[in-house]
Amino acid sequence: MPVAIHATEKPLFRVFCNDFAFSIPAYQRPYAWTKDQASELLSDLLSFLGDGSEAITDTNPYFLGSIVLIKSEDAFKADVVDGQQRLTTLTILLSVLRSLASFESALEITDYIYQRGKKIEGKENQYRLKLRERDEDFFRDYIQCEKKLDELLKLDTSQLTDSERNIQTNASYFLEQLKPRSDQERDRFSNYLMTRCFLVVVSTPDLDSAYRIFSILNARGLDLALSDFLKSEVIGKIDKSQQETRWRFISYQANQAICSSAP
Repeated sequence: MPVAIHATEKPLFRVFCNDFAFSIPAYQRPYAWTKDQASELLSDLLSFLGDGSEAITDTNPYFLGSIVLIKSEDAFKADVVDGQQRLTTLTILLSVLRSLASFESALEITDYIYQRGKKIEGKENQYRLKLRERDEDFFRDYIQCEKKLDELLKLDTSQLTDSERNIQTNASYFLEQLKPRSDQERDRFSNYLMTRCFLVVVSTPDLDSAYRIFSILNARGLDLALSDFLKSEVIGKIDKSQQETRWRFISYQANQAICSSAP
């Protein structure tokens, strides 16, 4: 029976919503976007937004590329095969915008970062994006939760992992660029970001199909490393019941092979 593959273009307000609970599998590489990628993204967004002389609905839309998910049709949980760099960076950007926004605007932005729980009903906050286990707590505490951004920027860089340092650096850069702007300009930018910026969301319930899609899509972001191509080629040949365990092993082998072949 053919595996169902869905591809739909969605504005960001329909990506960071209750339809998805994004999760970065443990076998994925760490968050790796640096200031170079973050600055390119922000520069592009501000350029497409324009000078404020036209209505948001008349501005040029901005295409953020594709993300590939393993997701069944009747479930919210979505394992991110490709797209974690963009989803993570966009969440950092939302966190910075929230820190600079008025109370009401900040509440609205928070809804794109997590769904609020209800203590009376015993429901906890449901975060839109869950990073790998080793990065999850750091990202939740300093980016997704409110009022921790200032603490993040004060952390000793030398004590952070590479992914934590990238999160800190990009948050600092976004804050530096957006803080001098007026409340009206930032609100307009937030409006543009969520309604006129689009992702193509590709989803399939099958792990094998997801990695075949991953191997051929040329989504915007960091160039795929040799290890990523090796993983995407090998994964399709492995029995489905063993794929996730073997994926982690293949990641290790591919990275070791690259290190040993380096001059």
